[in-house]
Amino acid sequence: MFWTHLFSVTQGQLPLTVGAAGPLWQLPNFDVNPDILFNILGFPVSNTLISAVLASVLTMLIFIPATRKMTIVPKGMQNLVEWVAMLLIDFCEEVAGKQWGRKFFPLVTTIFFYVLMGNWMEILPGVESFGTPLPGAHATGGIFLFGVNSNQITPWLRPPATDVNFTISLAIISVVVTQIYGFRALGAGVHIGKYITFREFPLGLIVGIFEMITELARIISFSFRLFGNLFAGDVLLLVMGTLVPALGATVFYPLELFVGFIQAFVFAALTLVFLSLAVTGHDEEHATAEAHH
Repeated sequence: MFWTHLFSVTQGQLPLTVGAAGPLWQLPNFDVNPDILFNILGFPVSNTLISAVLASVLTMLIFIPATRKMTIVPKGMQNLVEWVAMLLIDFCEEVAGKQWGRKFFPLVTTIFFYVLMGNWMEILPGVESFGTPLPGAHATGGIFLFGVNSNQITPWLRPPATDVNFTISLAIISVVVTQIYGFRALGAGVHIGKYITFREFPLGLIVGIFEMITELARIISFSFRLFGNLFAGDVLLLVMGTLVPALGATVFYPLELFVGFIQAFVFAALTLVFLSLAVTGHDEEHATAEAHH
């Protein structure tokens, strides 16, 4: 409830009127909670969940045509996808080394494109402007975000990252996979020793506890960084689109495309960095630091 009250915006009327008909547009209602559209076997399906599934479909629609009939000399979509893939492979190898970089590449690339498609959904026509009028609203535009009761609709689509449940889930996946790689690469004893160790007692134990807290804090930093930036951008587009219909939001589209790209890249890059740290033991870290000195 705290976050709902923190991010909610009070309904208001804009001065755009035609005669005595009243306002044509009203300021949308912003709520941090997703809207539940229907239930499947008792499982609630929200507009952000549908958008998250749609983001997966959009990602597949990019890669399936590009890899269906591959040629030695790439062209068209295959050429574009291979170019992006090579950039990401080089980036992964530069951060994690050739051996681990290629192993981390599928996960990092999947996170990047999935978050990117979800972020860019906020500029698609129909997102948060098509919906079901609330009971008794009788919006002039029907399913469209238009009319005297234009803010009294339940949108069918909403960018997935504007739902904190989506960003927290993605952050948990990132942190859990990081720990799995750490156990596989170092073994249970060495990996647990990063957090619980009696060497150099008590300083070593205190540092280990702080590292354990840091792992949990990553979930918060991961999720709220992505959520905060996308929710703020979404509110900006909706407000500007309401103040100056048809033209107000378009000025900010390039900015939101850039922000969506940066947030997707940051999420994927931090996952890569944490994966690299997870497969590196403390002794290796000390040896590398001494070598640099």
